[in-house]
Amino acid sequence: MASDTTISIIALAVALVALVTTISQVLGQFLATADGYRRCQSSVMGGWARLTHRKFRWSEMRFETLYTTPQFGLFPYMPGQSVSRETDAYGTEEMHYQLDGSAWSKEATYCETTRGPYLAGSTENVSWLRFIEALHRNSQESLKLFGISVDDNPLEIMLRNRTNLVAQGKILEEVTQHAFGSQGYLIPDLKLQRRSWDFVPPEVVRPLASVTVCDLAVMARRLGMIWKQFEPLNGNFRAEGNGHTITSTAVRSMGTVLQIGVKDFLPNANPAEDLNELYIPSEAADKMGFGMVPGEASLGVPDYKLGTEAEVLATLRNLVDPSREAAERVKGILGANPGWTPGISDIIGFAAPMIRQTFSSIVRIPQPAGYAIGLTQQEEGFVVFHKRLYDLVAERDAKHEPVSNQTRSILHQYAELLHRYGEQWEKQEVCNQKLNDRSMEFLDDLHGRHLAATKYFKDLMARYNESSEKSQVFRYTDLMYAHIRHAVNYFPEALERINASPSRARNNYGLKVAGWIIEGAHIYFDNIPKVIQDMRSKGFDQPEVVEEAWLTMMWKAFLWHRCHFLVEGARVPSSHWESKLPVYIG
Repeated sequence: MASDTTISIIALAVALVALVTTISQVLGQFLATADGYRRCQSSVMGGWARLTHRKFRWSEMRFETLYTTPQFGLFPYMPGQSVSRETDAYGTEEMHYQLDGSAWSKEATYCETTRGPYLAGSTENVSWLRFIEALHRNSQESLKLFGISVDDNPLEIMLRNRTNLVAQGKILEEVTQHAFGSQGYLIPDLKLQRRSWDFVPPEVVRPLASVTVCDLAVMARRLGMIWKQFEPLNGNFRAEGNGHTITSTAVRSMGTVLQIGVKDFLPNANPAEDLNELYIPSEAADKMGFGMVPGEASLGVPDYKLGTEAEVLATLRNLVDPSREAAERVKGILGANPGWTPGISDIIGFAAPMIRQTFSSIVRIPQPAGYAIGLTQQEEGFVVFHKRLYDLVAERDAKHEPVSNQTRSILHQYAELLHRYGEQWEKQEVCNQKLNDRSMEFLDDLHGRHLAATKYFKDLMARYNESSEKSQVFRYTDLMYAHIRHAVNYFPEALERINASPSRARNNYGLKVAGWIIEGAHIYFDNIPKVIQDMRSKGFDQPEVVEEAWLTMMWKAFLWHRCHFLVEGARVPSSHWESKLPVYIG
């Protein structure tokens, strides 16, 4: 009897073991239907693995793997706030998070500092983990130069080095708006995007993040990378710089997949080196990286494409001078001096709004054209303008002829800046010795004067507009085009004057540079009657007003260039600005 009981117990145990084994095998088979689940674990995607789930589909008797990855973008800075909420196809609320380097944002975006740089193919982690970290750090450094340090409290903003309570109030008021300054303060953000592994091609072995071509170009530039290849339609991307790299591969039925290598972030013995790598984080500055000059909308100025020689010539033909004379002159100069377009670069300082943000010391922006050097930023242009303006006022005073208050104000302001800042004001080389570490007093002073010059043109356009009693209409763009139309010819004209026998060159004011540069600055001043005639042909016959406006436009450009530093480098084709073509990050 005892033997039968023992045998029964053993049989029952064996049966239970078999049952458990069978159930385990069945469950294993079911769990194995969750294709891609093991590729969405913490060893691959860090903290983002917490958002990976299995969902059982009864109609198919299998598990579906649902995972979440970031979709990168850009959005106006809003401290301590999620940008918006949406609902995805699965009924889950989606939130946008700003990558501003704050503790709350890092936690929300699962930003975990890892050891060692990510190099394509050298680790099992997805490369976008370190990309998130790099964007956080870049935004944090930019905000520091804006005077903002966000601590562990997501709603508290600490303003450092700001003892003036009024200034602090203005900063807080401006940074909490969706867009402020001239074009808005844009920083990277991301949206949590839930995906199903059912739609992932077999060639993909890691969860992919996504970003548009336009935003990718902006983010890579802000991180200090230079594009060696940027061919979205062919799927070719390669960038490097500042210790970071981007490479691309084509995935069948998916598109382009990027691998992003990010350097280790170690304490720098010279913090100024890191700070001087930062760009102004605004839409206007981003446009310049695409070879576009943003226009001052309040003055009716459109955007201009100057990234390639073809775009320069098209701008001259279609906007500046429909007669095509200016374009032909520039084309002739390009034929003898490839890549050289003197005169046309003046449009940068004339057209662009003040991109440098109030209260910020960041001045670096991408150079929008291959040749951006001009007399509105060189010492020769400054000195000759000042001397000629002084002589003009002195001559008219001696003859008891009228001189407008605006003209006297420009002369007075120039002398004031020269006295206060010396070579930093007049000499481009001295000014450019400091980049993002320029004096805030210097930048804020020039910024305010630039705003006053812009207001002058707003008031002038309001005084002479189509709805006023006066029949004549003043357009700022007409004045710009009248100047550019003649400025593009200053190089051959200057050589002709210098080489004439006897030489017709004007006073060099002790400047020790090539004579044609100084003579070119004189030609600008000598062209005032031509500008007046061009404005008359466009229906505005007010010589005194045109002269005063031209002087103010030059003054405005001088101020603009001293508040910005144009960084040379490869530009992304303008056709990709605002492109929504997606690329993926592995």
